[in-house]
Amino acid sequence: MTRLTTLKNMKKALTMGVFVAALTALIGFQASGVAAQGQPSWSIVVHFLYQNGFEFDYVLERGVSTADLGAALAECGRSHRTGSVVRYHCYAVPE
Repeated sequence: MTRLTTLKNMKKALTMGVFVAALTALIGFQASGVAAQGQPSWSIVVHFLYQNGFEFDYVLERGVSTADLGAALAECGRSHRTGSVVRYHCYAVPE
């Protein structure tokens, strides 16, 4: 009888140990994924609106860091000629 009880206790302990190990591994994988991402990067997009009503979005730059975002948006706003474009504006999109 004691052998049967000991075997049940051992199975229960092993099952619990495997569950805890699997749960710890899953939490570790999630944490390493978050740490690997680091700072988010941004894409600078220009939205054009033409006289005939045609609208167009163009990705001007990819991989802009958060620290450089303001300067990149300011440069984008200065860099376009208006010509047949009635309005345009630049905006950031997270990657």
